Amino acid sequence: MYLDTGNHYLSKAICLSAIIRLITQTINLISRFMFTSDLNMPDMLNSYVFNINIIFNIVSIVIIVIIFMHYLRKIKNVMSIIVDVDMESFGLMQKKNIPNGISSLKAIDIFQLLEIWVSIMMFVQVMSIVSNYQYQRFVSILYDIIPGNSYEQAVAFYGIYNATHGFKYIGMFAALIIGIFTTAVFLKDRFLKIVSVGITAFFLMAFTLFQMITFDTEVKIISIVWTAVIYHGLETVGLLVFSLYLAKHYKGL
Repeated sequence: MYLDTGNHYLSKAICLSAIIRLITQTINLISRFMFTSDLNMPDMLNSYVFNINIIFNIVSIVIIVIIFMHYLRKIKNVMSIIVDVDMESFGLMQKKNIPNGISSLKAIDIFQLLEIWVSIMMFVQVMSIVSNYQYQRFVSILYDIIPGNSYEQAVAFYGIYNATHGFKYIGMFAALIIGIFTTAVFLKDRFLKIVSVGITAFFLMAFTLFQMITFDTEVKIISIVWTAVIYHGLETVGLLVFSLYLAKHYKGL
């Protein structure tokens, strides 16, 4: 059985989730400027910024689950019209009579991809909360050992901070890449496979080679960790572009 090309399920669910994450990250960014901490203290140790981050992560989890459950329920309702044993023959009839009016994938394939993606999105957001808590503990201990009262201490602190920050994101990044690659396998899309491998290679380069960039302003020290930029870019703008690609190139997806 195939779905109607007039409806989009997977691409809409991913698109809305990416928008939710983009809003969440924008709020987190604004909070870093609103609740400015000590010039030498990382934002991770600012309790206001940290709590806002956790609260909006929890809110985003709830909203994303509701979004995916909505589209899973819609597909299930459509599929329930046809008895399971007749789905294959009904799909063949659809391909024969309305080849241009059916989705690129079977209904069950889109349903399974939605299940995969809701699992990935839940895992990523839950792990984000857990890793934030654990990394905050690590940074707090590190800051007690190397408080950054002198230039040498600040250099040492941010050197360790940069070298370890990627560990916070590597699992979540891998989950998103697996989701993109799995979708590419379902669709037999070579381009998406190449893109996912390319993004992974870039992330590994950032994890092992790229150095953190630091801007010293009158208000605070702003540090750019490339692994964080790549991950947050992937979970927001990256997934948004991915969803638009699916909607444009695959019927009914």
